Parts: sequence; C-alpha cells; structure tokens
Amino acid sequence: MPDAKKEKLLDQIEAEAIRAGGGAKRGTITKQELEEAEEIRVSIRPPMFLGSTELFTLRNLEPRDYHLILVAIPRENEIG
Repeated sequence: MPDAKKEKLLDQIEAEAIRAGGGAKRGTITKQELEEAEEIRVSIRPPMFLGSTELFTLRNLEPRDYHLILVAIPRENEIG
C-alpha cells in the first residue's frame, strides 16, 4: 500500500475514534526494534501503582517496519 493511502487510512481511523468519543495515538516500530524485542506489548499503568497490567501482546509478526495505532473508544458508544 502506498504511503499516501496508509496515511489516509490512519487519519480515517483516528477521526472515527474521536467521533465515537475516544482517541487515538500513532507511532512506528522499526524492523530492528521488532527483531530485538520479538513482540509488542500493550499495558496500562495507573499513576499510584508501581506495576502495570498487560492488556494484550502481538507476537509472531514478521520483522519489518510497522505503523502502530492505539485506538480507545468508550464502550457505551456502540458503533453501528
């Protein structure tokens, strides 16, 4: 997929998340980072808690450069 189409897709996802009352955060991970880490973990860390709670982990991804987007949509705003 060409870069312009990828960017348009990420913009559309972000806009829809905001319209649903949530938000989105973008980032990238490089092939080298994924080769060294082998997985991508998403966790939450409350401010008054020393540890964190793992929400999910992406494993077995082919090492390459990836666009990442974390989307948070309130549960009470059902889509569709």
